[in-house]
Amino acid sequence: MTTMTQAETVKRYSLASGMIEYEVTGGGNVMGMISETRGYGTLYFKNYGDVTMEEQTTTTTVSGMVSKEDKAHTMKKIDHVTVYTVDFEREKINKGTDPIASQYLASGKNMSVDSEAQLQKMGGKKIGTEKVLGYSCEVWSLMGGKQWLYKGQVPLRIESEMMGMKSGMVAVKATFNKSVPDSKFKLPDYKIEVSPDYLSEGQALQQGEEMNEFGAMMGEMQAQMNANPNMTGAEQTAMMMQAMGNLDQDNSQLQRQKEQMPKMLQGMKQMETCLSKASSQADADRCEKEFSQLTRQLGLDDDEFSDDEDPLVWNENTKEQVLSELKEGIQSMEQMMPCIEKAQNMMDMMKCNPGM
Repeated sequence: MTTMTQAETVKRYSLASGMIEYEVTGGGNVMGMISETRGYGTLYFKNYGDVTMEEQTTTTTVSGMVSKEDKAHTMKKIDHVTVYTVDFEREKINKGTDPIASQYLASGKNMSVDSEAQLQKMGGKKIGTEKVLGYSCEVWSLMGGKQWLYKGQVPLRIESEMMGMKSGMVAVKATFNKSVPDSKFKLPDYKIEVSPDYLSEGQALQQGEEMNEFGAMMGEMQAQMNANPNMTGAEQTAMMMQAMGNLDQDNSQLQRQKEQMPKMLQGMKQMETCLSKASSQADADRCEKEFSQLTRQLGLDDDEFSDDEDPLVWNENTKEQVLSELKEGIQSMEQMMPCIEKAQNMMDMMKCNPGM
């Protein structure tokens, strides 16, 4: 019987090798906070995908009541069934196991041959064929998004939208069945740490089974979405939450949001009052500091209101725009409040935001 310890090739693709470069985009408008993501990514693989390297670098700008810029850099290498995930901030590399590949090796099956069946199991539906960079791709609809897959396996374009936020990537250059330089698979010279959840062979196989069950659940949700084509993004998200058995957590989150939203509205109004009287950058900094302290007291996400945000620029040229954006956010939240107060679940809550 074939096991994951034997040096057999994990054929993730039916193509011998590939080098793909992507343009990455995204963004949306949620409660007056406008975000835009731009970046690039790469996918390299050799030996039919037994060794792969994925890397992505993005910059996301957020504007509105608070403005900031976030940069992200990710890298993941898979060598046979071993996964290396790079943490550039900590300068560490986490080592783990690919449970699906382990399961395929143990069963003696070929991953690339089974790719269409796996997509269907997750509820994917083949809706046509289109060309990307001259390569004929199968177009798949999956969980509210679309994927353009060359040979039914290699993504050359991906689009998705959830809760008013769009994301996507499209190949701008692709080459297949050519020699890929070893340098494309080189990891940074960081210390490698074994993840606490590093899987043994048996554990990897067990997790593979669990992921198959998750795929079947996703397929059931996709079937519901296909049967209800007018389902909104908020309704799709709420259905996923319920299907994953997070109802207790959702109820807790609902209550937390219903308690925080009125306080947040009050804080925004205080911020407006404070800024309307600000006559200098120092005054505006004091207003912003008071608002940041309030958001921390409310337990809001540090990523949304962190000290690393771009400072508020306050002068005669920016004052009118900042106050206008703040008033727009207040008006939007005031319109939502009656709906929020009546919300009985997270689906009701998400429907309160007209931008979703």
